[in-house]
Amino acid sequence: MRKVVSIDGTWLKGKYNGVLLVASAQDENYHQYHLAWGIVDVECTSSWSWFLTKLLKVVPDEDELVIISDMHQGIINAVSTVYRNAHHGHCTWHLSQNMKTRCKKKGATKMFFYKRNEFDIAYNEFRNRYPEAAQYLDERDSLDRLTRAYCPKTRYNIMMTNGVESINARLLEERKLPIIALLDSLQKLASSWFARYRHASIASNTNLTPTIEGILRSMFTDAQGMQVFELRRLEFDVRSRGHSAIMDLESKRCTCRVFDIDRIPCAHAIAASWLAKIDLYEMCSEYYSTMSWCMAYSETVYPVPEENEWPSNINFPLVLPPLLEKGVGRRKQNRIPSIGEFSKR
Repeated sequence: MRKVVSIDGTWLKGKYNGVLLVASAQDENYHQYHLAWGIVDVECTSSWSWFLTKLLKVVPDEDELVIISDMHQGIINAVSTVYRNAHHGHCTWHLSQNMKTRCKKKGATKMFFYKRNEFDIAYNEFRNRYPEAAQYLDERDSLDRLTRAYCPKTRYNIMMTNGVESINARLLEERKLPIIALLDSLQKLASSWFARYRHASIASNTNLTPTIEGILRSMFTDAQGMQVFELRRLEFDVRSRGHSAIMDLESKRCTCRVFDIDRIPCAHAIAASWLAKIDLYEMCSEYYSTMSWCMAYSETVYPVPEENEWPSNINFPLVLPPLLEKGVGRRKQNRIPSIGEFSKR
């Protein structure tokens, strides 16, 4: 699937506290795809470095990779150490919350522009209107981490870590469980999601996933009425309502940059492909095909086998629970629900 990984952490609410670290990608139909879970004591550079080192075994460090996270200093340090070739982008939602808290300003933090000149115009207006917020941005981060207009890699449509946040929100009750019970719940949840999307992908009878088919239909409607002029072989000048774009079907690039970044044909590409008699589906990235969607869920997330089935040559280290100081006041929850109660919900 597309080489963009979102990472985030969420606090556990059990007796021993701790933090659940999550790494997630986005599948071909824009659903969240679990890559890894990890449980650590606190969020810091060492814990994130350990987690990313484990993630490195299944998500290799390569030039195309983009990692999205909030601006936690431990994550920034760990990514720069473990994933040296990947580009580290920051979540624009967390940025907007920081701006709201530190600068007391709302809005104007939209980083969704495709073209640099359009972003520069909007950013200059933002700078004039909110000079304190612009200064905060200049001191805190660089534009290549915040906006896809300046991102040197392909970030696609993924500007926030809201996918991982939604997974954390789904685990609101599970986060109260002891660690072993929590891991069993995570396995069951992953298995159920894999089964659901496996059936959905097999049942799909289109070349592309349903979400992408819907996007293309919308683009096709926008392409109607556009004027197309051939400049040279497979290069066209596409005009509509006073706007124009140069579309190169051979390199799959358009001056609007929608095709370049999202790897889905823009309205200009659709209009030009109609004149050039090129199959629209051939111009879409393979990451959006139904076949790739099926392959993503072809495996099975199995539960841990019974203890009597474990290999006999494994040496288990002795792991003691952390030392805890009893907090002040009554416990907020008297007991922890059993796994059976969670399965009925």
